[in-house]
Amino acid sequence: MKLDAVIMAKSTMFGNFCVAGIDIESGEWVRFVAFETGEPLADFQLMFVNDSGSCEPLDVGRIGIARRIPRHNHTEDCMIKYTPWLKMGRMELAEVFKIHPPEEHEYIFGTPRNYVDEFEMRELRLRYSLILIEVESLRIYFAPNSRGLMRGKADFMYNGVEYRNIRVTDPKYETEPDLTIATKFSLTMPRAYLVMSMPVRPFEANGRYYKLIAKIFPGRKR
Repeated sequence: MKLDAVIMAKSTMFGNFCVAGIDIESGEWVRFVAFETGEPLADFQLMFVNDSGSCEPLDVGRIGIARRIPRHNHTEDCMIKYTPWLKMGRMELAEVFKIHPPEEHEYIFGTPRNYVDEFEMRELRLRYSLILIEVESLRIYFAPNSRGLMRGKADFMYNGVEYRNIRVTDPKYETEPDLTIATKFSLTMPRAYLVMSMPVRPFEANGRYYKLIAKIFPGRKR
Protein backbone atom coordinates (compact mmCIF):
# COMPACT_ATOMS: atom_id res chain seq x y z
CA MET A 1 0.00 0.00 0.00
CA LYS A 2 1.20 3.51 -0.78
CA LEU A 3 -0.18 6.80 0.43
CA ASP A 4 0.53 10.44 -0.35
CA ALA A 5 1.16 12.48 2.75
CA VAL A 6 2.34 15.97 3.59
CA ILE A 7 5.09 15.79 6.19
CA MET A 8 4.18 17.90 9.21
CA ALA A 9 6.94 17.05 11.68
CA LYS A 10 10.39 15.48 11.64
CA SER A 11 11.38 15.70 15.28
CA THR A 12 14.36 14.19 17.03
CA MET A 13 14.01 10.99 19.06
CA PHE A 14 16.87 8.91 20.46
CA GLY A 15 19.20 9.98 17.68
CA ASN A 16 16.67 9.22 14.96
CA PHE A 17 13.46 10.92 13.78
CA CYS A 18 9.79 10.75 14.65
CA VAL A 19 8.06 11.62 11.38
CA ALA A 20 4.38 12.55 11.27
CA GLY A 21 2.24 13.60 8.36
CA ILE A 22 -1.30 14.05 7.11
CA ASP A 23 -2.79 11.67 4.57
CA ILE A 24 -3.79 13.93 1.68
CA GLU A 25 -6.75 11.78 0.68
CA SER A 26 -8.34 11.31 4.12
CA GLY A 27 -6.95 14.32 6.02
CA GLU A 28 -6.00 11.99 8.87
CA TRP A 29 -2.78 11.84 10.86
CA VAL A 30 -0.15 9.20 10.16
CA ARG A 31 3.12 8.50 11.96
CA PHE A 32 5.79 6.61 10.03
CA VAL A 33 7.68 4.05 12.10
CA ALA A 34 9.98 1.05 11.68
CA PHE A 35 9.13 -2.45 12.88
CA GLU A 36 6.16 -3.64 14.91
CA THR A 37 7.60 -1.94 17.99
CA GLY A 38 7.15 1.50 16.42
CA GLU A 39 10.81 2.55 16.33
CA PRO A 40 11.72 6.02 15.02
CA LEU A 41 13.30 6.26 11.58
CA ALA A 42 16.93 6.81 10.66
CA ASP A 43 17.75 9.56 8.19
CA PHE A 44 18.61 7.11 5.41
CA GLN A 45 15.07 5.72 5.61
CA LEU A 46 13.65 9.16 4.82
CA MET A 47 15.48 9.77 1.55
CA PHE A 48 13.55 10.64 -1.60
CA VAL A 49 14.62 8.59 -4.61
CA ASN A 50 13.96 11.52 -6.98
CA ASP A 51 15.38 14.35 -4.88
CA SER A 52 18.56 15.02 -2.95
CA GLY A 53 18.22 14.86 0.81
CA SER A 54 15.60 13.41 3.10
CA CYS A 55 12.06 14.60 3.78
CA GLU A 56 11.38 17.90 5.52
CA PRO A 57 8.18 19.46 6.89
CA LEU A 58 5.70 20.46 4.16
CA ASP A 59 7.22 18.05 1.63
CA VAL A 60 4.64 15.82 -0.04
CA GLY A 61 5.79 12.22 -0.31
CA ARG A 62 4.47 8.99 -1.77
CA ILE A 63 5.33 6.48 0.91
CA GLY A 64 5.08 2.70 1.02
CA ILE A 65 3.18 1.38 4.04
CA ALA A 66 3.43 -2.25 5.17
CA ARG A 67 0.48 -1.96 7.55
CA ARG A 68 -1.04 0.15 10.28
CA ILE A 69 0.09 -0.78 13.79
CA PRO A 70 -2.03 1.19 16.30
CA ARG A 71 -0.61 0.93 19.81
CA HIS A 72 -2.32 2.36 22.90
CA ASN A 73 -2.74 6.10 22.21
CA HIS A 74 -0.54 5.88 19.08
CA THR A 75 -3.40 5.00 16.79
CA GLU A 76 -1.73 6.88 13.93
CA ASP A 77 1.32 4.59 13.63
CA CYS A 78 2.09 3.05 10.23
CA MET A 79 5.00 0.69 9.64
CA ILE A 80 6.86 1.64 6.48
CA LYS A 81 7.95 -0.64 3.68
CA TYR A 82 11.64 -0.52 2.90
CA THR A 83 11.06 1.02 -0.50
CA PRO A 84 12.25 4.42 -1.75
CA TRP A 85 10.12 7.43 -0.96
CA LEU A 86 9.00 9.54 -3.91
CA LYS A 87 8.79 13.32 -3.58
CA MET A 88 5.57 14.66 -5.12
CA GLY A 89 6.14 18.34 -4.35
CA ARG A 90 5.60 20.72 -1.46
CA MET A 91 2.63 22.45 0.17
CA GLU A 92 2.11 25.81 1.77
CA LEU A 93 0.64 25.71 5.26
CA ALA A 94 -2.54 27.35 3.94
CA GLU A 95 -2.95 24.41 1.55
CA VAL A 96 -2.55 21.96 4.43
CA PHE A 97 -5.36 23.72 6.28
CA LYS A 98 -7.73 22.90 3.41
CA ILE A 99 -7.36 19.17 4.11
CA HIS A 100 -6.76 19.40 7.87
CA PRO A 101 -7.66 22.72 9.56
CA PRO A 102 -6.17 23.61 12.96
CA GLU A 103 -7.97 21.53 15.55
CA GLU A 104 -10.11 22.80 18.40
CA HIS A 105 -9.81 21.16 21.81
CA GLU A 106 -10.87 22.28 25.27
CA TYR A 107 -7.46 21.24 26.59
CA ILE A 108 -4.37 19.89 24.88
CA PHE A 109 -4.54 16.11 25.24
CA GLY A 110 -7.22 16.49 27.87
CA THR A 111 -5.39 18.43 30.60
CA PRO A 112 -4.32 22.07 31.16
CA ARG A 113 -0.72 21.06 32.07
CA ASN A 114 2.42 19.86 30.31
CA TYR A 115 1.65 16.21 31.06
CA VAL A 116 -1.08 13.61 31.46
CA ASP A 117 -0.73 11.14 34.33
CA GLU A 118 -1.55 7.43 34.11
CA PHE A 119 -4.88 7.79 35.92
CA GLU A 120 -5.95 10.57 33.54
CA MET A 121 -4.91 8.48 30.53
CA ARG A 122 -7.26 5.73 31.66
CA GLU A 123 -10.07 8.15 32.46
CA LEU A 124 -9.72 10.19 29.27
CA ARG A 125 -9.25 7.11 27.08
CA LEU A 126 -7.03 9.07 24.74
CA ARG A 127 -6.83 7.32 21.40
CA TYR A 128 -4.74 9.85 19.54
CA SER A 129 -1.26 11.31 19.96
CA LEU A 130 -0.93 14.02 17.30
CA ILE A 131 -2.68 17.38 16.97
CA LEU A 132 -2.30 20.60 15.00
CA ILE A 133 -3.30 23.73 16.90
CA GLU A 134 -3.02 27.51 16.70
CA VAL A 135 -1.56 29.19 19.81
CA GLU A 136 -0.83 32.70 21.00
CA SER A 137 2.03 34.36 22.90
CA LEU A 138 4.51 31.58 22.20
CA ARG A 139 7.81 31.96 24.05
CA ILE A 140 10.65 29.55 23.31
CA TYR A 141 13.52 29.48 25.78
CA PHE A 142 16.50 27.28 26.51
CA ALA A 143 17.26 25.62 29.81
CA PRO A 144 19.68 22.89 30.91
CA ASN A 145 18.36 19.34 31.09
CA SER A 146 19.49 16.69 33.60
CA ARG A 147 22.77 16.32 31.71
CA GLY A 148 23.43 20.05 31.62
CA LEU A 149 22.64 20.39 27.89
CA MET A 150 20.62 23.40 26.79
CA ARG A 151 17.28 22.26 25.41
CA GLY A 152 14.26 24.10 24.07
CA LYS A 153 11.13 24.59 26.16
CA ALA A 154 8.06 26.70 25.42
CA ASP A 155 5.18 28.52 27.09
CA PHE A 156 2.06 29.64 25.22
CA MET A 157 -1.65 30.38 25.44
CA TYR A 158 -4.23 28.05 23.95
CA ASN A 159 -7.99 28.37 24.30
CA GLY A 160 -7.57 30.79 27.22
CA VAL A 161 -5.22 28.48 29.14
CA GLU A 162 -1.50 29.08 29.71
CA TYR A 163 0.71 26.05 29.08
CA ARG A 164 4.21 26.14 30.52
CA ASN A 165 7.42 24.17 30.31
CA ILE A 166 6.55 22.16 27.19
CA ARG A 167 9.54 20.35 25.70
CA VAL A 168 10.42 21.24 22.09
CA THR A 169 11.65 18.42 19.82
CA ASP A 170 11.54 20.43 16.59
CA PRO A 171 15.23 20.34 15.52
CA LYS A 172 15.10 24.02 14.58
CA TYR A 173 14.34 25.01 18.17
CA GLU A 174 15.41 21.99 20.22
CA THR A 175 18.92 23.23 20.98
CA GLU A 176 20.02 26.77 21.66
CA PRO A 177 20.56 28.57 18.34
CA ASP A 178 23.16 31.19 17.55
CA LEU A 179 21.13 34.22 18.57
CA THR A 180 22.03 37.82 19.18
CA ILE A 181 22.81 38.82 22.76
CA ALA A 182 19.50 40.67 22.96
CA THR A 183 17.52 37.49 22.36
CA LYS A 184 20.03 34.96 23.66
CA PHE A 185 17.73 32.93 25.87
CA SER A 186 14.29 33.38 24.36
CA LEU A 187 12.30 33.79 21.17
CA THR A 188 8.73 35.04 20.98
CA MET A 189 5.96 34.69 18.41
CA PRO A 190 2.58 36.41 18.78
CA ARG A 191 0.92 33.51 16.94
CA ALA A 192 2.11 30.09 15.85
CA TYR A 193 0.85 26.73 14.66
CA LEU A 194 2.13 23.73 16.59
CA VAL A 195 2.23 20.04 15.83
CA MET A 196 2.06 18.44 19.26
CA SER A 197 2.59 14.82 20.14
CA MET A 198 2.44 12.41 23.05
CA PRO A 199 4.66 9.40 23.86
CA VAL A 200 3.26 5.89 23.77
CA ARG A 201 4.73 5.12 27.19
CA PRO A 202 4.95 7.25 30.34
CA PHE A 203 8.15 8.52 31.93
CA GLU A 204 9.23 5.69 34.22
CA ALA A 205 10.22 7.93 37.14
CA ASN A 206 6.73 9.35 37.71
CA GLY A 207 4.27 7.72 35.29
CA ARG A 208 3.61 10.94 33.38
CA TYR A 209 3.05 11.27 29.64
CA TYR A 210 4.79 14.55 28.80
CA LYS A 211 3.45 16.64 25.92
CA LEU A 212 5.91 17.53 23.16
CA ILE A 213 6.09 20.24 20.51
CA ALA A 214 7.20 18.34 17.41
CA LYS A 215 7.04 21.26 14.96
CA ILE A 216 6.62 25.03 15.18
CA PHE A 217 5.23 26.99 12.24
CA PRO A 218 5.34 30.77 12.85
CA GLY A 219 1.92 32.38 12.37
CA ARG A 220 1.24 35.48 10.31
CA LYS A 221 0.07 38.71 11.86
CA ARG A 222 -3.64 39.32 11.54
